[in-house]
Amino acid sequence: MAYSDYGAFVYCNGKRREDKEDVAAFATDIETFGVPVEQVPSGARIWTFLLNLKEEGKEFNWLNHIHHGIMGDGDIRVVCHKQGLPEIYEATKDGFKKIEYCPEETDPFEYGTVYAEYKDYKFEFSSGKPYTAEMIEPDGTIWLCKYDYGYGAGLTDEEGREL
Repeated sequence: MAYSDYGAFVYCNGKRREDKEDVAAFATDIETFGVPVEQVPSGARIWTFLLNLKEEGKEFNWLNHIHHGIMGDGDIRVVCHKQGLPEIYEATKDGFKKIEYCPEETDPFEYGTVYAEYKDYKFEFSSGKPYTAEMIEPDGTIWLCKYDYGYGAGLTDEEGREL
C-alpha cells in the first residue's frame, strides 16, 4: 500500500520485491519497524516507523526514513522517493556516502532520461508517468523501480491501472 498517495513497485530480475517498497534504504526491518517487514502492511509502514522513532527517542535520519522504493541488497542502494530524481548511496565503514552523478542544475523532477555508472554499476533514471529507475549490478542482477504520485500498491495495479 502506497502512502501519501505516492508509491512504487520494485522488481529484482523481474520478480516483485515487496520487501523493498515503503522501507528504509539501509536499516533492517527490526531497526525500522520492531518486527519483520512482512508483518507490517506497506501502507502502515510510514506510521509504524514514525511511532517507533518517537517512542525510542531517535533522531530522524534521511536514509533510515521510509522511501517508496529501494533498489539493491548490497552496499550500493538507489532511493526512489515521490517524483524526484533517484539518489544513489553507498554504505562505507564510516557510514553512508551519497554518490553525485549528474550536474547540480538538473531539474530533480523533469529530468528526461539520465544515465550513470559507478563501480561497475549501471543506472538509468527516467521522469515520466510513472517515473522509472533501473540499476544493473556488476554480476548482471537487474533492479527496476516504477514510482509516482497516485501510483503503487493499493492505488494501482502493476500496469498502472487505478484500483
